Amino acid sequence: MADNTYKAPALEKGLDILECLASLRTPQSVSDIARNLGRSRSEIYRMVIVLEMRGYVERTDDPEKLQLSNRLFEVGMRSPPKRDLHEAALPEMAALASAMKQSIQLAVVSSDQIVVIARTESPDDVGFSVRLGYRRSIMKSASGLVLFAFASPMHKIKMIEDLHAADVDDAAIGVLETEAAIARENGFARMPSRIVDGVTDIGAPVFDSTSSGAVASLTVPFVVTRGSRVSLDEAPGMVAAAAGRISSVLGYTLPLES
Repeated sequence: MADNTYKAPALEKGLDILECLASLRTPQSVSDIARNLGRSRSEIYRMVIVLEMRGYVERTDDPEKLQLSNRLFEVGMRSPPKRDLHEAALPEMAALASAMKQSIQLAVVSSDQIVVIARTESPDDVGFSVRLGYRRSIMKSASGLVLFAFASPMHKIKMIEDLHAADVDDAAIGVLETEAAIARENGFARMPSRIVDGVTDIGAPVFDSTSSGAVASLTVPFVVTRGSRVSLDEAPGMVAAAAGRISSVLGYTLPLES
C-alpha cells in the first residue's frame, strides 16, 4: 500500500476531476464538478483550465459544460500491452468483418465497465457499431459478460468489488455468474443487444501469453439482413475462431489438460 504521508494536493485534485467526469458520464459545469467533489469552485477552476489546455477535458456544445476528451484513451493505448493487442487484433477484425459482413469491436475492462479500444466497420450497407472509447456497464453487454466469464480468479474478485461500488446488488451479480458459467461452457457469449432491438451481440475471449484470464473480448453486434452471408447460428463459431487466432498471435497456448 502507498505511504499516505506523501501528498501531492494539486495532482490529487486533477485526478479527482478526471475521475468525477468519468463516473458521472454526462457533461458537467465547473460548479457541478466542485459540488460533486465537495470543493469550492475557485479551488478547482484553475485545475480545470489546465486540464482543458492539456486536452484531457473539452467543452461541449454548451460552453459551460465539460466532458472527458479521448486524450486519456490515447495515452492508455500507447502502453505496449494494449498496442500489441491492437496490432494483433486489427487484421483478424478486418478479415472477420469481410467474411461476416458485420461490424466488429474489441473491448477491455475498466473498473465496472467495458471500453471499446478498436472497431472495424461492416463492409455491408447495414451494420451497427459504437465509437472508440465507448463505455458500458459490464452488466449490460456481451463484452462484459465475456470478460467476466473468462477473468482470472483475482481479477473477477476485483470486478465484483467494482460492481458493488457501482451499486450493483448481489442478486444481479448472481445472475451474471450464472450467465458466465454458460459462456465458459460454450466458449462464447450470445445475447440480445441491450442497446438496439434486432441486434444480437456475440463475444469471445482473447488471451495473451502473460495473463491467466481474458485480456479482451472480440464482439460482433450481429444484424440479420437479406444479404447476410452468415447465419446467426454460424456466427459464434466464427467469432470464437477469430478470437483464438488473435490469442495465438499474442503468444497464448492452450493449457495442457491434467
